[in-house]
Amino acid sequence: MRGTGIQLRRARDAGEFTDRMRRLKERSGLTYRELEQRAQDRGEALPRSTLSDVLQRQSLPRPELLVAFLHVCGVEDEREIEAWLETRSRIEGASGSRRRLRSKSMAGAVAVIAVLLLAAGVWALLPDDDEGEARTPAASAVRGWVEIRPARAPQLCLTEGRDRSGTYTSPIAAQRPCKEAEPPRTYLKAVHDGPDAPHYIEWHHPQHGRGCLTIRRIAPAKGMLEPWEACTRSNKNQLFRVEPAGTEARYRLRVEATSQCIGINADDTRPEAEAVEERCTDGPEQQFLIKNVA
Repeated sequence: MRGTGIQLRRARDAGEFTDRMRRLKERSGLTYRELEQRAQDRGEALPRSTLSDVLQRQSLPRPELLVAFLHVCGVEDEREIEAWLETRSRIEGASGSRRRLRSKSMAGAVAVIAVLLLAAGVWALLPDDDEGEARTPAASAVRGWVEIRPARAPQLCLTEGRDRSGTYTSPIAAQRPCKEAEPPRTYLKAVHDGPDAPHYIEWHHPQHGRGCLTIRRIAPAKGMLEPWEACTRSNKNQLFRVEPAGTEARYRLRVEATSQCIGINADDTRPEAEAVEERCTDGPEQQFLIKNVA
């Protein structure tokens, strides 16, 4: 990898990944306490006990902890940070695949066939990439503190919820009655100046601080949005284009990483339904009413 000289592509598992993190720490010459303090000075969280556990137990760090670690070790180039994040995701995905294969082999032939049939049905329903669709200009007027309401269920707001299947227990974005939507508060922040700038969708929570909504790329809750403490331009899974949807105050949220759009799981209009990434359409199921609030 350019900049640090550490070859990330050769990292095959969590142990090899954390070995490269240890090399970076040694190169910085900083103690765990000094790393923690430098992160605090930057407004980031890097608990020394957590970092020590990651490096000693050879477990993959959370993405936001990894980004904070890279920053305090002097890695500021966004391409380098993206390379670390992509390598982490690749290893995590490969590890999950191996666990699933072991589970299937123990389940027996009948269970394997059932799982495969079910998987085939699910994949048939998943959206294809929408590479050919032209983009419309971003809506630069909608920034700051906002409410985001699904157009088909305007009494609901996009806010913190949970995966209704119960397979993923961390907070994700879902639609809930607006009177129950805060905390967190929602803030649309342009990544840079200009009418075509993508946005972070930030959640501000009195206890948990700021988090940028980020598309999950692995199961469970694949395609759903969860808040990450680390917000970085290099992670296009947390950048969104806010596009006018043809009528006043209606917008579409397009994911910068894939050019796909945000909708509601199964077009559900009931409370608690999860926000998900899906193939873009021109329908109201992917339209949101976004307005500034005090």
